[in-house]
Amino acid sequence: MAMALKELLSAVHTIAPLDLAADWDNCGMQIDLGREEVHKILVALEITSGVIDEAAACGADMILCHHPLLFNPIRTVDLQKVPGRYVIRLIQNGISVYSAHTSFDAAVGGNNDYIAEKAGMEQVENLVMHLPGRDVAAFGRMGVFPETLTLREVGDRLKKALNLNHIRLVGDPETPIKTAAVCTGAGGRQELETALYNRCDLFITGDVRHHGALDALELGICMIDAGHFGTEAIFVENFARKLREMVGDSVEIVESAVNTDPFNTEKY
Repeated sequence: MAMALKELLSAVHTIAPLDLAADWDNCGMQIDLGREEVHKILVALEITSGVIDEAAACGADMILCHHPLLFNPIRTVDLQKVPGRYVIRLIQNGISVYSAHTSFDAAVGGNNDYIAEKAGMEQVENLVMHLPGRDVAAFGRMGVFPETLTLREVGDRLKKALNLNHIRLVGDPETPIKTAAVCTGAGGRQELETALYNRCDLFITGDVRHHGALDALELGICMIDAGHFGTEAIFVENFARKLREMVGDSVEIVESAVNTDPFNTEKY
C-alpha cells in the first residue's frame, strides 16, 4: 500500500485545516524527506525517543503527531540536545514528520469536541470571546450536561472517560454543574475569562497554575485540571480514526502505544 503525499496532505488538511491554527503555532510538515509516496503512518501525541523507536520498528515512513517537533527556532541540530537528537534519528531512519496541533484543536471533531463528547455533553458549540465591539469564535468548546452533576461527578466521569489516575478540582466538589467549557492542553487566563463570558459553571483544561486556580475561585467558576497529557492523549485514537475514514486502506495507519506522560500520578 502507498499513497501519494500530496493526496495524504489534502486529507489531513480537510481534517485539520491549517487556517485554523493559532498564529504562534507551527503546524504542518516538520521534516520533509522529499518522498512522493507514504507507505505507513504512525499517529502519535508527540515525538520522543520511544515514539521514534516504535516508528522505526513498525516500518513507518511518517509520524503524524499533535505536538510540533519544531516549535521554537533552533540554531544548531545537536545530537546531545533535544530536539536535535530527534531530528537526526528521524532522518537516519527515513521518517518524515507532520504536526496537526492547534489546527486540530480548533477543527470540527478535534480534541475539544472529542472530550466534550466523551464527557457526555450535548449542544456543543464554539466558545465565544468578547473583543471590543464584537464577539468572535475562540479556542475551545462549551456544552451542556443532560442532567445537573456535581463537580465531583464530572471529575469522576472524566477520569473514567480519559483513563486517568489523577485530576485536580478547583471549587467545592458538591457544586452543581450544568454548563462546561473545554480547552484541551493548557488553557490560560484568556480561556478562563472566555468560559466566564459564556456563563459556564465549569472550565475543563490542563496545566492549571496556582494563580489561575485562585482567580477561578475568586470569580466563582469551577475548574478541572485533567493534565496536559490527560486532555490530549485522545488525539491518537481520534485523529487515526478520522484519517482512516478519509483515506480508507490507501495507506497503513498505526496508532502509537507509547505512553508519553512525563508525570507519575499514582497515589502514594
